[in-house]
Amino acid sequence: MSALETYDGQDRMRRQVRANATLFHLSFPLFLQSLVALVVMLFDTMIISAYSAGAAAAVSIANQILMVAFEVSTLLGIGGVILISRALGAGNEAQARAIAAVAIVANTGLGIGLGVVLAIAGPLVLSLMETTDAVARDARLYILFVSGALISICFSAAAVACLRGFGHSRIILLLGVSGSVFYLALEYVFILGFGPIPALGATGSALGTLVMRTVVAIVLVCVLAKVLRLRLWSVRLASQWPLVRRLFGLSFPSVSDYIAYGVYQLILVGFIAAFGVTDVVSRAYVMIAVSFLTLVIMAISQGNEVLLGYHQGAGRMGQAHAQAVRSTVIAAAAATSLATLLYFLSDRFIGLFTQQADVLDLSRRLLWLTIFLQPGFAANIILFHSLRAVGDVRIPVLVSQGLTWGLSLPLAWLFCVHYGHGVVGIWYALIIEETMKAILMSLRWTQLNRQQAASRLDPVEGAGEPEGA
Repeated sequence: MSALETYDGQDRMRRQVRANATLFHLSFPLFLQSLVALVVMLFDTMIISAYSAGAAAAVSIANQILMVAFEVSTLLGIGGVILISRALGAGNEAQARAIAAVAIVANTGLGIGLGVVLAIAGPLVLSLMETTDAVARDARLYILFVSGALISICFSAAAVACLRGFGHSRIILLLGVSGSVFYLALEYVFILGFGPIPALGATGSALGTLVMRTVVAIVLVCVLAKVLRLRLWSVRLASQWPLVRRLFGLSFPSVSDYIAYGVYQLILVGFIAAFGVTDVVSRAYVMIAVSFLTLVIMAISQGNEVLLGYHQGAGRMGQAHAQAVRSTVIAAAAATSLATLLYFLSDRFIGLFTQQADVLDLSRRLLWLTIFLQPGFAANIILFHSLRAVGDVRIPVLVSQGLTWGLSLPLAWLFCVHYGHGVVGIWYALIIEETMKAILMSLRWTQLNRQQAASRLDPVEGAGEPEGA
């Protein structure tokens, strides 16, 4: 081997080490941010539950309606990250800043319209659910307050996405942690009361959200001006519609899938609401545990996608297939083990929120069923994202949405409403749905790898082929 070849090999190794270090430095703060968000949700639920179970049910129902709006709030930020990354990769920082400014201003305008729509449609959707008058009243007030905060929410979502596109993950983490502490303090004061401030329950929770979102948006304006040197007030959207349409086109496929899932969950909550406060709050408490398990699975999935990219780029498709299988087994084992641990600690975990015997008993049953939900759920997530990582996007989405709407929703109605199992029936349907998805994703992953092995496709050509398979 010549000296030049040795130098080239060492240079490639150095570049690979730098790439891995950059990946860690960008990913780990974002993982911590997700963990912080989960902890905030835990303490927030504890605070509202300390006020009353009815208030907790109202906030849970309102948040399920708001979930669709929250997914829409990320619309232009996703496209912004893609275009910003491309501009920075081409060495054009000025263009990246211009894209960020347009994405943020356009998404803020979206927030104004979204807030108006939510203020009108939210109470109408709520009226279709069979809830007590007190729960419906609190949920309606909560939705109206948060509708007013949507302009700040949309601005912040796009601003944070653009900061991520520029690689400022640590700033995002710092803002997330400080904002979370501020938010929990507001929630405690407004929900439970403090000094001259009376206890406001669900209304106080909405007021805390409105104040926190407004303050965070003001801070982000200053951060964007200082760190990215953005002058948002100089943006004229009338001359930037081609860019706005491009941002929309890049973002809509991903966001539409999230919106569909949010609507699906909203329908399930509508089924559950008819069975009363106990079913609603039990689901809300157990969903915190499920969110933690999802966070663990997603962390494994993100690492798996990176490794698949390395193997695919090097033409090692056999190792890529084996890596996805290993990641699936690890994720399923980890999530199932943690779900089992949460079940055995169920009285302590649910006891953080309530001591009501009926809620404790129902939550315990749901945590038991969650153990059987995790293997399929973990396998589905890992293999779905593995297929996406190698370029197979359309078929997995069609399979996932087809099973959600064609199988799981009818089963949820059958078990929950027709047979009267309530929220437990929803878990029966979810177990069947996730198991079927895992089986079909496994078959698709195996089929894809057999096709690639038989065709001897190179990584570049093979990445796009599955779309038409």
